[in-house]
Amino acid sequence: MAALVSKGYKVQPFKVALDYIDPSYHTEITGRFCRNLDGYLMDEHGILDVYTHACETGGGADIAIIEGVRGLFEGFESLSDLGSTAQIAKILKCPVVFVINARSITRSAAALISGYKNFDPDVEIAGVILNNIGGRRHAQKAKEAIEYYTGVPVIGIIPRDPSMQISMRHLGLMPALEGRRRLGDGGFENRLHGIEEIINKGIDVDRFLEIAGSASPLTVQENSIFFSRCKCRLSQAENRGCP
Repeated sequence: MAALVSKGYKVQPFKVALDYIDPSYHTEITGRFCRNLDGYLMDEHGILDVYTHACETGGGADIAIIEGVRGLFEGFESLSDLGSTAQIAKILKCPVVFVINARSITRSAAALISGYKNFDPDVEIAGVILNNIGGRRHAQKAKEAIEYYTGVPVIGIIPRDPSMQISMRHLGLMPALEGRRRLGDGGFENRLHGIEEIINKGIDVDRFLEIAGSASPLTVQENSIFFSRCKCRLSQAENRGCP
């Protein structure tokens, strides 16, 4: 998100499930409020409504990025995708960029992608980012195996680099505001800038945008909770004095 913002894109962030810590970073980085999308607590209409409204506000976003939760298929139940990232991807017709912790694996990464790809063919895995890569040979072997055996392009290679880590605590990642306080404004901005540079170097951003642009169009929801009855497509708060 930071890499795209640095290139002038308006990025609308989303997070699958009821998380508030990751969205605090999304909002901090993009300047647009991150919205949660939860397939267990929200019906399909509500998910589409929140998504389309968030993308349209503030002059409209150039791209929407949805961060998943846990594994792609983890959700409320063992025998359905209810509450999972996969469910949201299918409802919103989103191509998935799959991030692998590739530490200590190369050819096995192809088996991993093959399994995820075949588990639910209705989920489109359109690209792979290899994380925790140890070196050029490691990256080459994993990339060649994935593209040869699965046909899914590897669009990013991120090296192991402790400088990318953001402050943690026993419950996980700390909220952005707390992280800024602990590191100080300069330290926090330097950390984010360092991550942004590594991402710009390691990920084919143009290919990422191409994948995002391949998503099927969605229809703006009728009877939106965000729009007034007069159909002027303004929120109730903005609609004072409307005829």
